[in-house]
Amino acid sequence: MAEQRIHQEGQSLGVEAVRQWKGQGNWEEIAALLPQIERPVQSAQAELASEVGFALTQLGRLDEARILYTELYEAAPSHRIASGLAYIHYLALLQHKVRKPRLDDPESWRKGFERWIAEALRLEPQSIKDKYRLAVYHASILPQKDVVALRLFAEVARLFEGLPPEVRTEQHRHFKTYVMSLYGAARSAFRLKRYEEARRFIFRCIRVDKERNHQEPLFKLFLAGKILFALGQHTEAERALRLALDSAGHREHDFVYALLAEIALAANRPNDAVAWIDSHIRPHHRKPYIWRLLGDAELARGDKRRALKLYKSSLLKDHAGRHLTLFKMGQIYESIREFGQAKHCYEQAADFRRRRYVTEYPEALQALAKLCEQQGDLEGARAAYKRMALLPTLAEHAQAELARLAG
Repeated sequence: MAEQRIHQEGQSLGVEAVRQWKGQGNWEEIAALLPQIERPVQSAQAELASEVGFALTQLGRLDEARILYTELYEAAPSHRIASGLAYIHYLALLQHKVRKPRLDDPESWRKGFERWIAEALRLEPQSIKDKYRLAVYHASILPQKDVVALRLFAEVARLFEGLPPEVRTEQHRHFKTYVMSLYGAARSAFRLKRYEEARRFIFRCIRVDKERNHQEPLFKLFLAGKILFALGQHTEAERALRLALDSAGHREHDFVYALLAEIALAANRPNDAVAWIDSHIRPHHRKPYIWRLLGDAELARGDKRRALKLYKSSLLKDHAGRHLTLFKMGQIYESIREFGQAKHCYEQAADFRRRRYVTEYPEALQALAKLCEQQGDLEGARAAYKRMALLPTLAEHAQAELARLAG
């Protein structure tokens, strides 16, 4: 129906009609104008093509949008179109990361983003929104390139804070970007173990975003709790997490209770750690790391058999941290003199880490080598030390142990 009316009225609809539909969020009507645009796009239709491309982006028709915008940039190059192209690629990559179906060729979208974000920043080097998207790209789309991300997030914050005071308000169109940059900077600094820096960023984020809450209070306070815990400030961390539990909005709190349990365990309060999990996280909602944490708490209470049972529950669906759980199980089995089970766990831990992360697990290999030697399995000990010798920081020690075993 919309297309029929468009054909009847033709170009008389023009940009005025588009603006009206845009104000109403009527993206389907605007996207239906696509057949009315001469291809490849001509400069005379640049404004209309820009609006249609934006509507296609809003509808998730990203491949069509990027083709249209690429033609538009050839016809009428500008920072706005280059930035728009960068955003189309950025959005596709974010969706690829968290949703299905996945992109058929994510590498072409990554290259496209890098091309167009570079062009946008060439045309407008101080663009807050472009620098922010580039920071998110390094922090979340690429595998945690946090050194670059932290620099960019901090630069976005400086650019906003450098605006004249009369325009640097909560009503500014980039205020949300500023808030999210402070949060992103805190998260990247935390990952880099730059905890004091992370603390400064997250506290600024909480302070400036107190009224608007562009970032959910739960996530701001949870990150603050993680940072304070890393700094050894257990009381302050627990206070932040209790505030997170009381905050409005997001209702998924399992990860907060798990961190409270971890803090209690670090403070030598294993009973409290067990209570945080047992009282608040239903068994069928517990992720593998929570089962492992509960096992740690039971171990701290002295119940090794109970800890083993919980560690086995952790292994059921664990595709990332199995090596950590298996190593703990190996230590328990060794302490209760079930040496065959201990050896099996150490071997599985080392093999999983090498297979999953393409790196050796020195703690497991060291424990395996010692256990094998104690049990008279010198070949097993040598095999473990040979794998350790591949690690530059442990090569000298491993070679010395191999020489010792050779007699």
